[in-house]
Amino acid sequence: MFERKPRILIADNTPLSVLSLLGPEGLDWLFVPGADVWVTDMVKEEAVRDPDPGSDQRTGQRDILATWFADNADRIHEQPTVEGEEYRKAMTNWRDAGSKPESKPSWSNRGDRSILSAMTVIDGLIQEGEAIVAIMDDRKVRAALRVLELDMDMMSTETFVIWMSETFDIKQADTAWQTIKLIMGDSVPTLRPGDDEPVSTFKI
Repeated sequence: MFERKPRILIADNTPLSVLSLLGPEGLDWLFVPGADVWVTDMVKEEAVRDPDPGSDQRTGQRDILATWFADNADRIHEQPTVEGEEYRKAMTNWRDAGSKPESKPSWSNRGDRSILSAMTVIDGLIQEGEAIVAIMDDRKVRAALRVLELDMDMMSTETFVIWMSETFDIKQADTAWQTIKLIMGDSVPTLRPGDDEPVSTFKI
């Protein structure tokens, strides 16, 4: 049970992508607990970037996410990272060189690396009486963060939706995960043993 005020950290792009399937209302659930919402610059970039030709376009989701970030700029703490700065430099150089598709900088795993590099900074910013709740579905990042032994709890997107339903009585959340599963099919992130603490432990 939380006895301290939590800060919500969106630790990979999957929670944003999944919640955006429910529209901006699903993303707004991140503000429901009344906690500060944090995201690294690279996780945000991954959420709103223009897709490469031939990749999953998801233009509707990206538009929802871009608008949501813009509308809530004063409510979301964007944590700068070395990874994000290097990516911005690489993109500037690429555009200056003519934006050739074959030489576009890769963003593969940059969001993951930005979380790992930012966590010691974020952990140092946490004040007495506060705690980090990281919402993530990437098991590699989850395992890496456990090794760092930071003062934080981890919650999958599925558990977050359950939390909204059971703790905050959001009626739309009662059936939200079924809707997400219908939309995503086999690509829906699923819980495995050890992924989460029981949802009943997350109280504010």
